[in-house]
Amino acid sequence: MTTLPYPELFAMLGRRLAAQDAMPPQAIDKAEAGLQLTVPNALRDFYLQAGNARDFIAVYDQFLAPSEWGVQDGRLIFVEENQDVVRYGVDCSADAPADPPVWIATTGATLEWHPASDTCSGFIAAMLAWQAAFGEALPFTGSGLATPAATAALAGGDWRHLGTVNGMSAYLRPGQAVCQVEWDEGVRLFVSALTDESFWALEDLLGVELEAHD
Repeated sequence: MTTLPYPELFAMLGRRLAAQDAMPPQAIDKAEAGLQLTVPNALRDFYLQAGNARDFIAVYDQFLAPSEWGVQDGRLIFVEENQDVVRYGVDCSADAPADPPVWIATTGATLEWHPASDTCSGFIAAMLAWQAAFGEALPFTGSGLATPAATAALAGGDWRHLGTVNGMSAYLRPGQAVCQVEWDEGVRLFVSALTDESFWALEDLLGVELEAHD
């Protein structure tokens, strides 16, 4: 897994961060005071740099504003799936590590938590690729069934493995993002690119037959 500074990660996705994309520290401080907890450093760092980049972080699944954060079963809930079927949370106990694992739970009367990602930073990076490819934050998106050639291509070359979230593995090159996930008919690749040309180039790069999404 590759850890990239958020400005570099967003730039590779074609979305350069600006000053207005930063969440004011006062908003995080207020949420911490209201919830009586300390936000893990990895999560604070992301929000301080990109917490207001709503066109990307809320285009599909929802990275919640600090005022919308909640705590359940000792976990700080900071992302909701776009239909609020599942939620993601991090350990917010006093002895939680700076970059804690992320947990997933299905919404309902009670939440049953399961591990989703080994680290918060890896979760965030992978979810940004998911927003680009499945959430269509990038202008050209599509999908195709994975092949052994695709698996080999993603494991080598200049693809960066960003992280894994609940079995979905995310990869990135400048201007191109790929998410590999088990789907109904097998392992499927959801891909995205900044241009039509670089989108269709992924067919040859990965050895897959792609279907463009409207």
